[in-house]
Amino acid sequence: MIDILRAEHFPLKKESDLKFFYQKYARNALILAVVIHGIAVGVYWGVNYIQEMNRQYATRIVTYADLGPPPALTDAPEMPEVPIEAPSKPVIGIPEPVDDAEVSAEMTIATQTEMSQSIAPVLQDIDEGDLIIEAPKEENIVIGDEALPPSDVFIPYETPPVPIKPIIPNYPEMARMAGVEGMVILLVLIDKDGTVRDVQVRKGIGAGLDEAAVEAVKKIPWTPAIQNSRPVAVWMSVPVRFRLR
Repeated sequence: MIDILRAEHFPLKKESDLKFFYQKYARNALILAVVIHGIAVGVYWGVNYIQEMNRQYATRIVTYADLGPPPALTDAPEMPEVPIEAPSKPVIGIPEPVDDAEVSAEMTIATQTEMSQSIAPVLQDIDEGDLIIEAPKEENIVIGDEALPPSDVFIPYETPPVPIKPIIPNYPEMARMAGVEGMVILLVLIDKDGTVRDVQVRKGIGAGLDEAAVEAVKKIPWTPAIQNSRPVAVWMSVPVRFRLR
């Protein structure tokens, strides 16, 4: 109030007086706003703290009897009950009485020997050499010595085939200049005498490396695979690596 009276009774004469009063009132207003906000925040926190302290929590005491029996260790599913039908009573034929006048005196009942002779085939007139019994033929698929297994048939073996010489393919000039490297995987048919009969490219990399790998494998002799102490023809996967030095 004193400052207001001073401002009214003493008019501003210079610009410096205006700056002085402006800075003074702006500083006081800022301090007052900060104090009011601080009081409001403190009151809010204080009210929340008091309410939290006065809050009552309900406590429930549970005994072992309230929990009930514990679950079984093994949750085995219950087997459904299958209704079993009672066996039906056998149907027993009841003989019907026949008048004595309808019964013939010449009617006889055959014995067991007579019945067996009538049912069994008559073989007395057939010699042992004429009796031929044909049994069903069993078809056994056996791969002959000259037959070669197809590529999709696996032939088990005890000893795998082994190349007698190392496989060293010729590096194509085009692949060498292009810097192509990688591995070619071949499927090779090795006969029982160690000769390469067929070569298939399972995974190639191109640039002439596939053909070079096939030519190199065809020139190498092999020791054949052994099965039951006998050589057998088998298909074998052979990787050929090409690497520039």
